Amino acid sequence: MVRPVRHREIAREVTSRKGARNATAGKADRDAKRDARRAALVEAAVEVIRRDGPGVSMDQMAAEAGVTKPILYRHFDDRAGLVRAIAEHAYNQVATGLDQALHADVSPRQLVASTIDVYLRFIESDPALYRFLVNRTIAETTDPGAILTDYISRAGRQVALVLGEGLRAAGLDSGPAEPWAFGIVGMVHSAGDWWLERGTMPRSRLTEYLTSLIYDGIPNVDQLGPARTWLRTGPSTDTSGRSATTDRPTKAGASSAEEDEPPTGDITPLPTTRRRSS
Repeated sequence: MVRPVRHREIAREVTSRKGARNATAGKADRDAKRDARRAALVEAAVEVIRRDGPGVSMDQMAAEAGVTKPILYRHFDDRAGLVRAIAEHAYNQVATGLDQALHADVSPRQLVASTIDVYLRFIESDPALYRFLVNRTIAETTDPGAILTDYISRAGRQVALVLGEGLRAAGLDSGPAEPWAFGIVGMVHSAGDWWLERGTMPRSRLTEYLTSLIYDGIPNVDQLGPARTWLRTGPSTDTSGRSATTDRPTKAGASSAEEDEPPTGDITPLPTTRRRSS
């Protein structure tokens, strides 16, 4: 004989389920509000960095957000947590652009150029935020350079994934995909850092130079010959600060005064002619 279920047991079960649903919904609502609050605080921090420069203090960031510094830290555990959140915000901008560039229906050379340009465009459009990430993260974290290293590594993995798929689709060895990707990302980062500091050329030209190096190689490199035949040498300073002179062949009939004469003028840049067409 089946024991009848009592009304009170049913009522308790229904109430328990409703309570569990309400608790889950309440937690989700609190999490959503906390995430939205964190996002607003990060946006405020980024805004003050852009306006006042990469050297802004945490007090300035808190003031921009309309909170005290302890409250700002409470949302991110500590100062390093806030810096990591700012780095994540910046990386998401670059990652979105990289994903679009890497999946665009363009030629391989255009793919290389557009991918490089995404990173350089971020540097150009957000120089204060970039400098904050490059310089400030080292000072604000207990593991110097960890945030920047992670930033570069994630971009490298993103490029490696697409590059590997492309090599496999073409029936080629995909083994070099990862080292190539990390080499490219590291090179573009270093060149971009130099470019932001020096500002000697427009972004489009740097993009073309780097694309040419990656896609075509150094132009006319086979014509250079051994370095001793074209590299001007003279007094230099080693890492200890002492003057050092590199040995060099003596020209026939040249005097010692001529030999000791320092090189004058700028080194003529290499031609930009590429060894193969795109």
